Amino acid sequence: MDRSEIVPAILDRCKSLILNVLEDSSLSSVSAASLAIFEKFRDVSREILQACVIERFESLAAAQPEGCSCGCRSLNCVHIREVTVKTLFGDIVIKYRGFRCTGCGAYSRPDDASLGIPEEGTFSDDVRSLYQPLVAELPHRTANDIFQQFTGVDLSSRGGQSIIDSTAKDLEEWRVNREAGEVFNISSLLAQGDDLVLEVAMDGVMAHIDGDWHEAKVGTILVRRRGEQTAEGEPKLGKVEARRYACVYGGGPEELAVEIKRTIGEAGWDGIPIAEIVGDGSKWIWKLAENHFPGVPQILDMWHLKEHFYEFAGVHYKNPSRAKAWVQMKIDALLENRVGDVLGGLKKMKPAGKAAREALRGLIVYVGNNSGRIRYQEPWEAGLAVGSGSVEGACKHLVQSRFKRAGMRWKTPGFLSVVELRVARLNGTDREFWASRGLLRRAAA
Repeated sequence: MDRSEIVPAILDRCKSLILNVLEDSSLSSVSAASLAIFEKFRDVSREILQACVIERFESLAAAQPEGCSCGCRSLNCVHIREVTVKTLFGDIVIKYRGFRCTGCGAYSRPDDASLGIPEEGTFSDDVRSLYQPLVAELPHRTANDIFQQFTGVDLSSRGGQSIIDSTAKDLEEWRVNREAGEVFNISSLLAQGDDLVLEVAMDGVMAHIDGDWHEAKVGTILVRRRGEQTAEGEPKLGKVEARRYACVYGGGPEELAVEIKRTIGEAGWDGIPIAEIVGDGSKWIWKLAENHFPGVPQILDMWHLKEHFYEFAGVHYKNPSRAKAWVQMKIDALLENRVGDVLGGLKKMKPAGKAAREALRGLIVYVGNNSGRIRYQEPWEAGLAVGSGSVEGACKHLVQSRFKRAGMRWKTPGFLSVVELRVARLNGTDREFWASRGLLRRAAA
């Protein structure tokens, strides 16, 4: 088709639609008219897009491909076929050429990327890029309904799932390939200054997967500015300049360490030292820290430690006020690194009653096993966290709010696919991903 034929035809269509909207008395309000214009011009937009695709194919068809990956430059066109691709404006028919190498016999379709033919499935990247952040936040059915209302694209359950799976797969492949190249751009704020450190925290969260409750592992990486003080000269928690999330399932704790390291590398934070590993006391966290982050201080979450002290104080002291005061006194001592004094004092206590004695015995074991991790004075004075609130919040926001809604049950592949989309959205890497596929305007929005 020639432009001289396409352009006048589309202009006539636009003129007709504009007149119809202006003359329709039922479209007097702004709201009614805007919806009508949106719906009517989707068809015109599809025609324009179809014309663009046709012109692009004809341009490609006029040239011979460069050659095969084997080095042979002789390719024979064996057929010209059509594929239907679903876009924001409706179905587009795209022609493509298939070639056979005369040297190695390999089959190829070199025009697919230029024409926008999806590698998997039938949905174009414009559809996938808009659906991805929506389904990362909302249940599939709700995401499909909202997507249809705002774009006019009607997705079936199978269609939505195909977008999720293909996008997750492409994201993962892109991340792997991205590691071999340059790291992500980071601001000069993160590239300079020796007062910036990384805080890594880890935790587990349950989700119903494959017919039972299983634990997914979650990690947070914070870039924190240390050494900040209040107006009175007292230390205060340093400002978080940036954060990233990691989540794994099915591969064991070791996989989380690999994912955390990869996330740090992707963000370009390799040059920022890791100041501490924070955890709630689970043995797998400390084992992982020792194996993958040797020499990094391990910090036991102070709030979990407080809970253990309260468990004993609640049965030992009948007066709640006295129990609270006793716990605070012990925590204050621990903030000064007086772990030995606190542990020695606990061992000297002689509580009455079996329940109190058992609670005390458990508290002594817990404090003793974690004595090296109850060193709060240095991080406290440096403005670093002594609690795992960041990762506990991530467990709720990243996993629970999306995967543990009423009646939700997951299979492993579906869980991992949505996790991939959700982590990419929270980390902001989805914008980089879509930008790498030519959706620059959407990525910068």
